[in-house]
Amino acid sequence: MRFTEIADYSVRPGEAAQWSVSPAEGAEPVPDPRPPSHLQQAHVRARAERGAASDPSWLAIGFDLDGPLDEPAWRAALLRWVDRHETLRSALRSDGGEVRRRTWAPGRSVISRDALGTFREPAEISDALRELFNARTDPTSWPSYVFATVTRADSCTVCLAFDHGNVDGYSILLVLHEIRELYLAARGGRAADLPAVAEIGSYVDFCAREREYTDGFERSDEPVARWAEFLADCGGAPPGFPLPAGAPFAADGSRQHGLCEWLVDADGAAAFEQACRRNGGSAFSGALAALALAAARPGAADAPDRFRALLLLHTRSARSWARSVGWFVGLAPVELALPVGVTAAGAAGVPDGVDLLDLLPSAGAALRRAKPLSTVPVPKVAELLGVELPPRFVVSYMDLRSSPGARCWAESNARALHAPASSADEVYLWVMRSVEGIYVTSRFPGAEQADAAVREYVARLGCLVRAAAATADPDLVPEFAPLWTDVELHDQVGSGARTPVGAGTRHTGLDHDVVLKGTRP
Repeated sequence: MRFTEIADYSVRPGEAAQWSVSPAEGAEPVPDPRPPSHLQQAHVRARAERGAASDPSWLAIGFDLDGPLDEPAWRAALLRWVDRHETLRSALRSDGGEVRRRTWAPGRSVISRDALGTFREPAEISDALRELFNARTDPTSWPSYVFATVTRADSCTVCLAFDHGNVDGYSILLVLHEIRELYLAARGGRAADLPAVAEIGSYVDFCAREREYTDGFERSDEPVARWAEFLADCGGAPPGFPLPAGAPFAADGSRQHGLCEWLVDADGAAAFEQACRRNGGSAFSGALAALALAAARPGAADAPDRFRALLLLHTRSARSWARSVGWFVGLAPVELALPVGVTAAGAAGVPDGVDLLDLLPSAGAALRRAKPLSTVPVPKVAELLGVELPPRFVVSYMDLRSSPGARCWAESNARALHAPASSADEVYLWVMRSVEGIYVTSRFPGAEQADAAVREYVARLGCLVRAAAATADPDLVPEFAPLWTDVELHDQVGSGARTPVGAGTRHTGLDHDVVLKGTRP
């Protein structure tokens, strides 16, 4: 499974159709007192203010089904799936600056089909799907998602696209598994092998819980104070990508470039994790150490002494959210000191004599400092600090292997897709672990020098991961990370209360996180 732009997803020619959800005749939504999440609220407000000038913000999943499309089974699968997830039946609307929710009851939707035409070239299909997704995923309307099929005599490619306010990266993977299982069950006349709806937490309920937890925060509370310290250290604004001198970003918001590069295959990924675990870390802390060390520029006059970025983390804080569709993400500041005294670079541009395994203790401590801060949404932090917090350099690590149906992705030609973006200074890097290995996908400004700098950075990242994997201990058994933390929101910061600044800030305790380094062979 790879995350790419839709232009990189080659769909075989066929007859394309659009499938849309709408209310059944006479169905009306009910005003819903549950508020949007902070992210949803900021997202809908921004779209309402900018209108058509906004970049599309959809995420999509595409995969193949065997045989010609069974339309009755497909309709049944879509309707049953929408009924499973309350957030898909919930509309958000900006009204005088307030974002209000309305929700439809289960069983009150219908599916319509509209022909898009017969396409003979993959590029034509990609263009048509992009236009459809751009037009039909407006977060200020309902539904803010749309489905498409491309049918042939022997198979069918299905694509499902959602505005980001409905889904996150994990949700897209759940969509694939559930839609495929519901369709196959309907086609085969059997019950779907999926958890009961009562066992799936509603993202709408999560939004209400998140607001209840975070609305009482004040500027002096520890998580917000730690954000303020981080921003002060960065000069008052979120950090940007560590560009070398002379490689400026574009002056305008031009269309971004993207890449998706494999770092190691499945054996290499297992070896990388084993090496990290032997030295007291994990694949996650190893990935963070690699991201930090790849930013080092030995010998350069402007070489940074610290790696700073915003870390994208999921907020599926309990098992009940593991199968929920929603936007369960948070950003946290992360900072990691780079090795000092390194004056030369090796042949691959990696600091000579420096091993990412040496950074595992500090990387693990940095993750432990960062994770609790992701439970306070960035819009709330910005409100309390009275500043704008546009994400400029964002990194992430996702282990996809425990996702339902992960081992069927290759045979289904599955691909996760994101909308094209325009920005003069945003750099996003997602390090992904799948059953096939570890890869990095990124989007970044299209300015020539910035493009070259990001590609060079990714090349160094691959060298570091492969070098660490070469030290692996084959006797260690890899572990799969679950899709939840098993820690409720109110337990993730401090002792569960909003702790006053000074108890656990960087001045009084963060350096005391201990990670046992172990002994390398």
